[in-house]
Amino acid sequence: MERSSKCVVCYSSFRASICVACVNRSLNECKTVLDSLKSRREVSYSRLRGLLVTKERAIVQQCWMDLHSEKLAKLRDKLELQVEKLQKSKSTFRRLSSNLKERFGIIESTNVALEKSRVRQLENHYSDTIGNHYLVYIELTSERLYKQALVMKQICNLFPLSKVTVEGNNKYGSGGQYDQICNAILPQGLNPLSVPPKELAASLGYMVQLLNLVVHKLAVPALHNFGFGGSCSRIWQRDSYWNSHPSSPSDEYPLFVPSHDYFSIEGKSSWTGRDTTNFGVTSLKSDGSVEEDYHDLDVVNLSSASPQSVETFRNVQRGIAHIKQNVAHLTVYGYSSLSMEVPSGALTFETFAKLLNTLSSIKEVQSALSLGFSK
Repeated sequence: MERSSKCVVCYSSFRASICVACVNRSLNECKTVLDSLKSRREVSYSRLRGLLVTKERAIVQQCWMDLHSEKLAKLRDKLELQVEKLQKSKSTFRRLSSNLKERFGIIESTNVALEKSRVRQLENHYSDTIGNHYLVYIELTSERLYKQALVMKQICNLFPLSKVTVEGNNKYGSGGQYDQICNAILPQGLNPLSVPPKELAASLGYMVQLLNLVVHKLAVPALHNFGFGGSCSRIWQRDSYWNSHPSSPSDEYPLFVPSHDYFSIEGKSSWTGRDTTNFGVTSLKSDGSVEEDYHDLDVVNLSSASPQSVETFRNVQRGIAHIKQNVAHLTVYGYSSLSMEVPSGALTFETFAKLLNTLSSIKEVQSALSLGFSK
């Protein structure tokens, strides 16, 4: 590039003009300097921004730490106050507890002294009165038990309970020991087919009347209500204390086998195994023993009877179970009233018969009375 004759830069002298090449070179140099300065400025700015952010975070963190330190200081002060209050409360509680213990001790000793004084005054001033009242009580109790024994003796004479031995097998059941009342055999276990239907109805009717009399004379709360109707007696659970009727007709159980159900037994298609005893009724247990638990209602196995007959016999079974339950209840109550233990190993009706004989014996009643008073 040729130098201009008028360029002040090219000739390093005072000229009136400057050439384009010199201008461009100067501009490029200025631009290069400006770019380097700009990049240094950007680096300085970014470094400054980082420092500012770091400083701001440090300031925020310091403020947070100062704030929480202040809160922690306040909480420590509050905790110290609460601990101090707790210590004062504990000391107050200990003081009050000791005072209460002292007062309770004083009250207890005072009660003991008052009780001793009361006993001493009773022994000194009312011993004769207490003794007289106790003698009157014994006399009245003896008279009541004497009259009760006379009544129970009459009841036992009217409704004698005893054991009878049936020899051999018949169509109603196997031979063995049976309970009887008024010469009517009671069913074995819960099996209504162990005795003839008429004898079943009669014996359970006698038992219902006997229970009614014993419940009334001994003032025993009965578990069930008894409807005496001779050979058509029934038993049921009363609906409530105020309503003596059953809650529903299905809760009233007969103590007899209706004649139509009995004759249905004799039919050709009512039962299977007519050559066996009990009209197809199996034994109460597999070994042939009698089950005396009145909670068990599965004492007979009705193989192929009509649904009505099956339901009738189930109801009779439930009625017998309720009878035995009441007999057991009266037995326990009677022996408890005499302060005697219930004999173990005996059957339900047998134990009940022993209780009635004991209640009807004046000598045994007086012996039980003296034994009860001695305890």
